[in-house]
Amino acid sequence: MGILVERLVSFAYGTAFDQLPGEVVSESRRLLLDSIGCALAAVSGEKGRRAIAVARTMTGPAEVTVFGTKEKMSAAAAVFANGELINALDYDSLITPPGHVVPYVLPAIIGTAELKNRTGRELITAVAIAHEVSARFGKAMGYYRDVKPGEKIDFPAVSGFSSTIFGGTLGAAMLHGLDRQAAADALGLAGHIAPVQTLGKWGRTLPGSDDKYLLSGWIGQAELLAVIMAEQGYRGDVSVLEGEHGFWRFIGAGGWKPDALTDRLGSSWVFPQNTIYKPWPHCRNSNTVLDCLQHILAENHLQPDEIEKIDTYWDSHTATLPLWTTKTIETFSDAQMSTAYAVSMVVHGVEIGPKWYEKETLQNARYLAFLEKVVLNPHPQFEEALLEDPQSRIGRVEVSARGRKFVEERKYRRGSPATPATRMSDDDLAGKFRQNAETVISPVAIDRAIEMLLNLQDVGDVSEMCRFL
Repeated sequence: MGILVERLVSFAYGTAFDQLPGEVVSESRRLLLDSIGCALAAVSGEKGRRAIAVARTMTGPAEVTVFGTKEKMSAAAAVFANGELINALDYDSLITPPGHVVPYVLPAIIGTAELKNRTGRELITAVAIAHEVSARFGKAMGYYRDVKPGEKIDFPAVSGFSSTIFGGTLGAAMLHGLDRQAAADALGLAGHIAPVQTLGKWGRTLPGSDDKYLLSGWIGQAELLAVIMAEQGYRGDVSVLEGEHGFWRFIGAGGWKPDALTDRLGSSWVFPQNTIYKPWPHCRNSNTVLDCLQHILAENHLQPDEIEKIDTYWDSHTATLPLWTTKTIETFSDAQMSTAYAVSMVVHGVEIGPKWYEKETLQNARYLAFLEKVVLNPHPQFEEALLEDPQSRIGRVEVSARGRKFVEERKYRRGSPATPATRMSDDDLAGKFRQNAETVISPVAIDRAIEMLLNLQDVGDVSEMCRFL
C-alpha cells in the first residue's frame, strides 16, 4: 500500500466519533445544514431543474433522496442531482484552501449514509474525515493565494478542486462498509478517474458555461463508482499520491507538499478554522464589496436613482478576468460571477437568495442598465493584507451620490471565521436554511430538519432524517 494512501485510510478508519473534538462535530453539522439548505434553494431554479431532469434519465431503483423533490432515485442519479443542486446558486460554503468542497464530497457521503441506514454519528465522522482530507490536499497542492512579499496573485492557468475526490471517496467508503484494503483501492481508483481541472479555462471564458467549477454531479458519481469498483474487487493504484508522477503531477497542481497532507493528521484538525459560509448567493470574491455596499446603503438610505457611480476594489486575481468583470448577462452562470450584477442586486434590494437568478430578475432592464455605473478594480493592498493575515479578503466601495462620495472598506467578509463579528452563528445558518427552504418544504419539515441537523449525533438512522428533506 502506498505510504500516503495508507496514512489517509488509517486516519479515517482509526477515528471514531467519540474522538472528534467538539468544534469538528459542530462544524460538520453546520456544513450539512448549510449545504442542504443551498440545495433546497436551487430546486426551482434553472440549473436545479436541469439537474433533476438529467438525473431522472438515469434509471435504477429508488434508493436515495433528491433534496426538495420528495423523490428517491438510484444512488448515482440522486448523487448527481444533489451535487448540482448544492452548487447551483453559488451559495455554498468554502474551505480555504482549496475552496469549494461541499458540493463535491457531501452528496456521495449523504447518499451512502441514507442507503446504508447509517447513524448520525457515523455521518458526522465521515463528513469530518472528508473535509479534513480535502482541506489538507488544498494545502499540499500549491495554493495560488500563498503569496510572497512583492508578488501579485495570478489566477493559475490550471486550477480546480479535483483533489476533493479523495475526501469524498474515503467518506463514502467508510459508510459503505469497505475494509481498509478496499478503501485504499477505492482511493487509488478515484485518483485515476478524477475530473481534469478546468477552472482556469472556465473563469476566462464568456459566456459562462453551467459546469462550474467542475461538474459537481459527476465527481460525486465518480466517488461512488470508485467505492463500488473496489467492493467488487477492482485493484486501485495505491501509490497514486507518490513520487514525481503522482496525482499532483498529472492533475496539473502548482506544487506538491506531501507533509501538509499528513502533518499531525488526526491530532490537529485544519478544516473547522478555515470553513467560510456565504451570506450572499454569489461568488465569494465579490462578498466584501457587497458587505461594504450594504452598509453604505443602510446607513445613508441611498436610492438607486441617486447613485451616479460605484467604484469597487476587490480580489486582484479575478478583478480583471472575463467572468468576474462581465456586464453582459445572458444566463445565471454569467450573473453568479459578475460583480457588477451582484452590486445591482444589492442596490435594488432584490431579496437575497434564489430571486437573484429568476428569469424576471435576469432580464430586468433597470437592473441590467445599472451595471454600467459599476467600476471594477483590483484592490491595491489585496496582497499586502493577505500576507498579514491569510483570512483577509480586503475590499472597498466608493459610492458617488448626492454630490459626495460614501466610502466603506473592510478587511474580512461576513461568513469568515476570522473574527467573532464576521463568523456566522448556528442561528444565522438556521435562518439561511429556513429562507432557502421556505418555498420547497413545509414549515413543520423545516423545523424538524434544522433540529435534526443541528443535533445529528442523536439521529439513529439518516434515512429517517432524509424524509424531511
